[in-house]
Amino acid sequence: MRLIPLIVFLLAAGTGFSQLLTASWSTDSCQIGEPAELRIRLKQAPKKVVYNAYSGEIPCEMRMDSSALTFNGTLEILKAFKDSTYKKGNETWWEGRYVVIAWDTGVYVMPRLSVSLEDTVLTAGGFQELTVSFVKKKMPDELEEFASQVPDDSFWWLRKYWWIGLFPLLGLVIVLIRRRNDVKIVRQLSLKQRTQIALEALRRQAYWKSGRITEHYIEFSFLLRSFLSARYELNLTERTSYETLLLLSKKNIPTDTLQRIRNLLIESDMVKFAKETPEEPEILLSMVRMEELIVELSPLDLIE
Repeated sequence: MRLIPLIVFLLAAGTGFSQLLTASWSTDSCQIGEPAELRIRLKQAPKKVVYNAYSGEIPCEMRMDSSALTFNGTLEILKAFKDSTYKKGNETWWEGRYVVIAWDTGVYVMPRLSVSLEDTVLTAGGFQELTVSFVKKKMPDELEEFASQVPDDSFWWLRKYWWIGLFPLLGLVIVLIRRRNDVKIVRQLSLKQRTQIALEALRRQAYWKSGRITEHYIEFSFLLRSFLSARYELNLTERTSYETLLLLSKKNIPTDTLQRIRNLLIESDMVKFAKETPEEPEILLSMVRMEELIVELSPLDLIE
Protein backbone atom coordinates (compact mmCIF):
# COMPACT_ATOMS: atom_id res chain seq x y z
CA MET A 1 0.00 0.00 0.00
CA ARG A 2 2.87 2.38 0.69
CA LEU A 3 4.00 2.03 -2.93
CA ILE A 4 0.77 3.42 -4.37
CA PRO A 5 1.47 7.11 -3.51
CA LEU A 6 5.01 6.74 -4.90
CA ILE A 7 3.74 5.24 -8.18
CA VAL A 8 1.13 7.99 -8.54
CA PHE A 9 3.80 10.66 -7.95
CA LEU A 10 6.16 9.16 -10.53
CA LEU A 11 3.41 8.92 -13.15
CA ALA A 12 2.34 12.51 -12.52
CA ALA A 13 5.93 13.75 -12.71
CA GLY A 14 6.59 11.85 -15.95
CA THR A 15 3.42 13.25 -17.51
CA GLY A 16 4.12 16.78 -16.37
CA PHE A 17 7.61 16.94 -17.85
CA SER A 18 7.10 14.81 -20.96
CA GLN A 19 8.15 16.51 -24.18
CA LEU A 20 6.82 15.68 -27.62
CA LEU A 21 8.31 16.78 -30.98
CA THR A 22 6.12 16.52 -34.08
CA ALA A 23 6.59 17.50 -37.73
CA SER A 24 3.94 17.77 -40.43
CA TRP A 25 3.11 19.21 -43.87
CA SER A 26 0.32 21.79 -44.16
CA THR A 27 -1.19 19.61 -46.93
CA ASP A 28 -0.65 16.12 -48.30
CA SER A 29 -0.67 17.19 -51.97
CA CYS A 30 -0.02 20.27 -54.11
CA GLN A 31 0.84 21.36 -57.66
CA ILE A 32 4.20 22.26 -59.11
CA GLY A 33 4.96 25.86 -58.12
CA GLU A 34 2.42 25.92 -55.26
CA PRO A 35 3.80 26.80 -51.79
CA ALA A 36 3.44 24.39 -48.84
CA GLU A 37 4.42 24.63 -45.17
CA LEU A 38 6.62 22.31 -43.13
CA ARG A 39 5.79 22.73 -39.44
CA ILE A 40 7.79 21.58 -36.39
CA ARG A 41 6.16 21.71 -32.93
CA LEU A 42 7.60 20.96 -29.49
CA LYS A 43 5.28 20.44 -26.53
CA GLN A 44 6.52 21.36 -23.04
CA ALA A 45 9.28 23.46 -24.59
CA PRO A 46 12.07 24.72 -22.30
CA LYS A 47 13.41 28.27 -22.43
CA LYS A 48 16.23 27.28 -24.78
CA VAL A 49 15.54 25.22 -27.92
CA VAL A 50 18.41 24.73 -30.38
CA TYR A 51 17.51 23.91 -33.98
CA ASN A 52 19.88 24.15 -36.96
CA ALA A 53 17.67 25.38 -39.80
CA TYR A 54 18.18 24.59 -43.50
CA SER A 55 18.88 27.46 -45.89
CA GLY A 56 18.17 27.59 -49.60
CA GLU A 57 16.93 24.02 -50.00
CA ILE A 58 15.64 21.12 -47.91
CA PRO A 59 16.97 17.69 -48.98
CA CYS A 60 14.26 15.04 -49.30
CA GLU A 61 14.10 11.48 -50.52
CA MET A 62 11.77 11.11 -53.51
CA ARG A 63 9.70 8.21 -54.76
CA MET A 64 8.63 8.66 -58.35
CA ASP A 65 6.18 5.72 -58.41
CA SER A 66 4.64 3.17 -56.03
CA SER A 67 7.89 1.21 -55.64
CA ALA A 68 10.15 1.40 -52.60
CA LEU A 69 13.06 2.80 -54.66
CA THR A 70 13.98 6.38 -53.77
CA PHE A 71 16.54 8.96 -54.84
CA ASN A 72 17.57 12.38 -53.62
CA GLY A 73 15.41 15.41 -54.29
CA THR A 74 15.15 18.95 -52.96
CA LEU A 75 12.46 21.45 -51.98
CA GLU A 76 13.26 25.12 -52.49
CA ILE A 77 12.81 27.27 -49.37
CA LEU A 78 10.52 30.14 -50.38
CA LYS A 79 10.55 31.86 -46.97
CA ALA A 80 13.31 31.51 -44.39
CA PHE A 81 12.72 29.41 -41.27
CA LYS A 82 10.88 31.24 -38.46
CA ASP A 83 10.22 29.99 -34.95
CA SER A 84 8.22 31.23 -31.98
CA THR A 85 7.21 30.21 -28.46
CA TYR A 86 3.65 30.54 -27.14
CA LYS A 87 1.37 29.40 -24.34
CA LYS A 88 -1.49 26.95 -24.92
CA GLY A 89 -3.36 26.41 -21.68
CA ASN A 90 -0.77 25.53 -19.05
CA GLU A 91 1.72 24.26 -21.63
CA THR A 92 4.55 26.04 -23.41
CA TRP A 93 4.88 25.27 -27.13
CA TRP A 94 7.76 25.97 -29.51
CA GLU A 95 6.93 26.07 -33.21
CA GLY A 96 9.05 26.53 -36.33
CA ARG A 97 7.90 26.87 -39.94
CA TYR A 98 9.35 26.65 -43.45
CA VAL A 99 7.51 27.75 -46.60
CA VAL A 100 8.75 25.51 -49.43
CA ILE A 101 8.00 25.01 -53.11
CA ALA A 102 8.61 22.08 -55.48
CA TRP A 103 9.63 22.34 -59.13
CA ASP A 104 9.39 18.63 -59.92
CA THR A 105 6.60 16.07 -59.62
CA GLY A 106 6.88 13.10 -57.27
CA VAL A 107 6.41 12.02 -53.68
CA TYR A 108 8.70 13.95 -51.31
CA VAL A 109 9.53 12.23 -48.00
CA MET A 110 10.17 14.61 -45.10
CA PRO A 111 13.76 14.36 -43.72
CA ARG A 112 14.51 13.61 -40.09
CA LEU A 113 14.41 16.84 -38.05
CA SER A 114 16.15 17.23 -34.68
CA VAL A 115 16.08 19.81 -31.89
CA SER A 116 18.56 19.98 -29.02
CA LEU A 117 17.47 20.68 -25.46
CA GLU A 118 19.61 21.06 -22.38
CA ASP A 119 19.87 17.32 -21.67
CA THR A 120 18.49 15.51 -24.71
CA VAL A 121 17.97 15.51 -28.48
CA LEU A 122 14.48 14.93 -29.93
CA THR A 123 13.77 13.88 -33.54
CA ALA A 124 10.68 13.81 -35.74
CA GLY A 125 9.77 13.36 -39.42
CA GLY A 126 11.37 10.81 -41.70
CA PHE A 127 8.18 9.34 -43.18
CA GLN A 128 5.57 12.09 -43.81
CA GLU A 129 4.94 12.44 -47.56
CA LEU A 130 4.09 15.42 -49.78
CA THR A 131 2.77 14.51 -53.24
CA VAL A 132 3.53 17.07 -55.97
CA SER A 133 1.68 16.64 -59.27
CA PHE A 134 0.51 18.54 -62.33
CA VAL A 135 -3.15 18.48 -61.30
CA LYS A 136 -4.15 19.06 -57.75
CA LYS A 137 -6.47 16.49 -56.16
CA LYS A 138 -10.10 17.59 -56.38
CA MET A 139 -11.85 18.10 -53.05
CA PRO A 140 -15.68 17.78 -52.60
CA ASP A 141 -17.57 21.01 -52.36
CA GLU A 142 -19.05 21.91 -48.98
CA LEU A 143 -22.63 23.17 -49.04
CA GLU A 144 -23.93 25.35 -46.25
CA GLU A 145 -27.49 24.81 -45.08
CA PHE A 146 -29.52 27.70 -43.83
CA ALA A 147 -32.48 27.07 -41.52
CA SER A 148 -35.59 29.02 -42.41
CA GLN A 149 -37.85 30.50 -39.76
CA VAL A 150 -41.62 30.17 -39.98
CA PRO A 151 -43.45 33.33 -38.93
CA ASP A 152 -45.91 33.23 -36.07
CA ASP A 153 -49.52 33.06 -37.28
CA SER A 154 -50.46 35.68 -34.73
CA PHE A 155 -48.67 38.34 -36.77
CA TRP A 156 -51.38 38.79 -39.43
CA TRP A 157 -49.72 41.87 -40.84
CA LEU A 158 -46.72 39.78 -41.94
CA ARG A 159 -49.01 37.57 -44.01
CA LYS A 160 -50.72 40.55 -45.55
CA TYR A 161 -47.68 42.73 -46.24
CA TRP A 162 -45.08 40.05 -46.92
CA TRP A 163 -44.09 41.66 -50.20
CA ILE A 164 -42.39 44.50 -48.31
CA GLY A 165 -39.62 42.04 -47.40
CA LEU A 166 -38.72 41.74 -51.09
CA PHE A 167 -37.12 45.18 -51.11
CA PRO A 168 -34.17 44.37 -48.77
CA LEU A 169 -33.81 41.03 -50.53
CA LEU A 170 -33.56 42.80 -53.87
CA GLY A 171 -30.96 45.16 -52.41
CA LEU A 172 -28.94 42.20 -51.14
CA VAL A 173 -29.01 40.58 -54.59
CA ILE A 174 -27.76 43.80 -56.21
CA VAL A 175 -24.88 44.06 -53.69
CA LEU A 176 -23.88 40.43 -54.28
CA ILE A 177 -23.91 40.92 -58.06
CA ARG A 178 -21.67 43.99 -57.77
CA ARG A 179 -19.22 42.16 -55.49
CA ARG A 180 -19.13 39.24 -57.89
CA ASN A 181 -18.23 41.55 -60.76
CA ASP A 182 -15.38 43.03 -58.69
CA VAL A 183 -13.78 39.62 -57.98
CA LYS A 184 -10.46 39.22 -59.73
CA ILE A 185 -10.07 35.95 -61.60
CA VAL A 186 -6.73 34.29 -60.91
CA ARG A 187 -5.62 32.16 -63.81
CA GLN A 188 -3.98 28.87 -63.02
CA LEU A 189 -1.02 27.60 -64.99
CA SER A 190 -1.94 25.31 -67.87
CA LEU A 191 -0.59 21.77 -68.22
CA LYS A 192 1.84 23.01 -70.88
CA GLN A 193 3.16 25.81 -68.66
CA ARG A 194 3.58 23.54 -65.62
CA THR A 195 5.42 20.94 -67.71
CA GLN A 196 7.71 23.59 -69.23
CA ILE A 197 8.53 24.88 -65.72
CA ALA A 198 9.40 21.34 -64.56
CA LEU A 199 11.52 20.70 -67.67
CA GLU A 200 13.42 23.95 -67.15
CA ALA A 201 14.04 22.97 -63.52
CA LEU A 202 15.42 19.62 -64.69
CA ARG A 203 17.68 21.41 -67.16
CA ARG A 204 19.03 23.66 -64.37
CA GLN A 205 19.77 20.63 -62.17
CA ALA A 206 22.27 19.39 -64.79
CA TYR A 207 22.68 15.98 -63.13
CA TRP A 208 24.94 14.78 -65.95
CA LYS A 209 27.65 17.27 -64.97
CA SER A 210 28.11 15.40 -61.68
CA GLY A 211 27.94 11.93 -63.25
CA ARG A 212 24.27 11.32 -62.27
CA ILE A 213 23.04 10.60 -65.80
CA THR A 214 20.75 7.76 -64.70
CA GLU A 215 19.02 10.03 -62.18
CA HIS A 216 18.51 12.64 -64.92
CA TYR A 217 16.82 10.15 -67.23
CA ILE A 218 14.61 8.76 -64.43
CA GLU A 219 13.18 12.25 -63.93
CA PHE A 220 13.15 12.91 -67.69
CA SER A 221 11.12 9.74 -68.37
CA PHE A 222 8.74 10.42 -65.48
CA LEU A 223 8.14 14.00 -66.65
CA LEU A 224 7.33 12.86 -70.20
CA ARG A 225 4.97 10.11 -68.98
CA SER A 226 3.26 12.48 -66.52
CA PHE A 227 2.60 15.02 -69.26
CA LEU A 228 1.18 12.37 -71.59
CA SER A 229 -0.91 10.90 -68.76
CA ALA A 230 -2.52 14.25 -67.92
CA ARG A 231 -2.94 15.23 -71.58
CA TYR A 232 -4.70 12.02 -72.68
CA GLU A 233 -6.26 10.96 -69.32
CA LEU A 234 -4.15 7.81 -69.02
CA ASN A 235 -1.99 6.26 -66.29
CA LEU A 236 1.41 5.87 -67.95
CA THR A 237 3.81 6.51 -65.07
CA GLU A 238 4.03 2.81 -64.15
CA ARG A 239 3.73 1.39 -67.68
CA THR A 240 6.51 -0.04 -69.81
CA SER A 241 7.50 1.84 -72.93
CA TYR A 242 5.72 -0.79 -75.07
CA GLU A 243 2.49 -0.46 -73.07
CA THR A 244 2.75 3.34 -73.17
CA LEU A 245 3.03 3.43 -76.96
CA LEU A 246 0.22 0.89 -77.34
CA LEU A 247 -2.17 3.06 -75.30
CA LEU A 248 -1.11 6.27 -77.07
CA SER A 249 -1.66 4.68 -80.49
CA LYS A 250 -5.41 4.65 -79.71
CA LYS A 251 -5.53 8.43 -79.13
CA ASN A 252 -5.36 9.64 -82.76
CA ILE A 253 -1.79 10.89 -82.40
CA PRO A 254 0.04 11.25 -85.75
CA THR A 255 2.46 8.42 -86.59
CA ASP A 256 5.42 10.80 -86.85
CA THR A 257 4.70 12.19 -83.37
CA LEU A 258 4.36 8.69 -81.91
CA GLN A 259 7.75 7.78 -83.39
CA ARG A 260 9.36 10.82 -81.69
CA ILE A 261 7.79 9.84 -78.36
CA ARG A 262 9.10 6.31 -78.88
CA ASN A 263 12.63 7.59 -79.51
CA LEU A 264 12.65 9.56 -76.24
CA LEU A 265 11.32 6.58 -74.25
CA ILE A 266 13.88 4.20 -75.76
CA GLU A 267 16.69 6.69 -75.08
CA SER A 268 15.64 6.80 -71.41
CA ASP A 269 15.37 3.00 -71.18
CA MET A 270 18.83 2.51 -72.67
CA VAL A 271 20.36 4.73 -69.97
CA LYS A 272 18.32 3.30 -67.07
CA PHE A 273 18.59 -0.39 -67.97
CA ALA A 274 21.44 -0.79 -70.49
CA LYS A 275 23.71 1.70 -68.66
CA GLU A 276 24.46 3.78 -71.75
CA THR A 277 26.14 7.14 -71.13
CA PRO A 278 25.14 9.77 -73.73
CA GLU A 279 27.18 12.94 -74.11
CA GLU A 280 25.98 16.37 -72.98
CA PRO A 281 24.89 17.59 -76.47
CA GLU A 282 22.70 14.51 -76.88
CA ILE A 283 21.13 15.03 -73.43
CA LEU A 284 20.37 18.69 -74.17
CA LEU A 285 18.94 17.77 -77.58
CA SER A 286 16.55 15.24 -76.02
CA MET A 287 15.17 17.97 -73.72
CA VAL A 288 14.66 20.27 -76.72
CA ARG A 289 12.75 17.48 -78.48
CA MET A 290 10.56 16.94 -75.42
CA GLU A 291 9.74 20.65 -75.28
CA GLU A 292 8.74 20.54 -78.95
CA LEU A 293 6.37 17.64 -78.17
CA ILE A 294 4.88 19.52 -75.22
CA VAL A 295 4.08 22.54 -77.42
CA GLU A 296 2.82 20.37 -80.28
CA LEU A 297 0.51 18.17 -78.19
CA SER A 298 -0.86 20.89 -75.88
CA PRO A 299 -4.18 22.57 -76.72
CA LEU A 300 -4.08 26.23 -77.63
CA ASP A 301 -3.98 28.65 -74.67
CA LEU A 302 -7.01 30.87 -75.12
CA ILE A 303 -6.70 34.49 -73.96
CA GLU A 304 -9.58 35.32 -71.60
